Amino acid sequence: RVGIIPRPDHLTMASMSVACGLMAGALALCRRRRCQRAPVDVADVSISNLEGDEENGKTKLIETKQTRWMACRIILGVGIFFGSFQAPWQALPVLLDRKIAADDGLPFTENQLVLSQTVIFVGWLVGSVLLHPLMQRLTIKQLLVFLASIMMLLSFATITLPYIPKVSLSMLFGVRLLHGICLNIQGVQYIYMQNCFPGYGSQLCSLVNALYSVVAVVMALICGTWALHSNWRLEAFLWFGLPILTGLLLAFPDLRSVLLSLPRALSPAIPAPTVPQSGHEGWDLTGTPRKDLRNLAVCFSATVFAYYGLSYSADSLCSNAYMSLMLVSVSDIVACLFASRASEIGRNRAQFGGFFLGGLCLMACAFGTTDSAFVMTMVFVARMCLSVVFVTIYVALAEVFPEWCQKIALPTCEIFGRVGGCLSPWCGTLPVHLSCPLFGLACLVAARATMKLPDKCAKLEQ
Repeated sequence: RVGIIPRPDHLTMASMSVACGLMAGALALCRRRRCQRAPVDVADVSISNLEGDEENGKTKLIETKQTRWMACRIILGVGIFFGSFQAPWQALPVLLDRKIAADDGLPFTENQLVLSQTVIFVGWLVGSVLLHPLMQRLTIKQLLVFLASIMMLLSFATITLPYIPKVSLSMLFGVRLLHGICLNIQGVQYIYMQNCFPGYGSQLCSLVNALYSVVAVVMALICGTWALHSNWRLEAFLWFGLPILTGLLLAFPDLRSVLLSLPRALSPAIPAPTVPQSGHEGWDLTGTPRKDLRNLAVCFSATVFAYYGLSYSADSLCSNAYMSLMLVSVSDIVACLFASRASEIGRNRAQFGGFFLGGLCLMACAFGTTDSAFVMTMVFVARMCLSVVFVTIYVALAEVFPEWCQKIALPTCEIFGRVGGCLSPWCGTLPVHLSCPLFGLACLVAARATMKLPDKCAKLEQ
């Protein structure tokens, strides 16, 4: 039996080959969708050169190339290195804590490290509360750079501060609290991408989520093979710090000026702006926008509750927890192909269909048992639906609310999502005939809330 198991290095090389293939396919899909929506190409500019002034045509050609290069930098820096590489920030602590517990230079027990993981989720909730005052003072771009810069510093703090004698446990808890606060960069980068590329929200979010799953799989394989006996500090810096640093340098050519503008924007001596931008005076959160925000917040809470709840239900779904987690990860990647086409059938229709079908599948699990093919099939379909919904709810933030209103909508929805996520671990420990119907009920409630959401911001339709 041992002889037929592939060696770890062969397994890792094979997994990385598959990952590269998936990344190439996702990028090709995104490029194909972009070409279908915006068929204007360099050839069109060349034709205009024949019709107009040659110098003016050359200028347009250069501007087109510069714009496309900048778009690629934003997609790679913000979408991939900030978005897809959130996988290490959310999952790597679980893998690293085994090595940290075995480190002779650190006095941590396994129970203390498990408690520190809980601190990360507490910080995630605290960060969603802090988003609102931050977004009142900073632009989306400033907030993105601010959070990424803190994450860059945290990558150094993670591998140094816990070694300080006598306060090592306090340092670990403090670093992981900030770690959780910065995880809210996920929603900020979604909004920034959609504001930079209006009309491509579904495709971009699907690409980011697909590569997130690929990064998570590759990270787990590398940590369990090549890096199994390596120093955890080097491993932490490479997965935490290097992608964030690359994203900052790649996506923001004006990084220095943005960083220099942060102290003045965050200064308490300068009051935060409270008046909406010109042209939005008729918008407030007392009428329809407030109802839309309430319905979308319900969708966020139900999505996070059910999505992460299925992840925590690995042991109750199947006696082989690794097999159930693998199936769940595969369903996430497959779902991204459907999510990329959500804009074609309508975001609201796709979101309602995802919640409704996912809810029905999870409710049906009440008649199944652990290890049954019926339950695993229903969970597979439900997880695919929830992965699609995870894309559409963030797209809705940019499409339903005007840009100034997003500074209120995003923090509110993130708070509701984090509250729903806090219930996921407890519900995930219940038997499958109890936990899955609870997740399904939340999905059906969210489907009803989706029916009340508009497809687009009413202000933009006028």
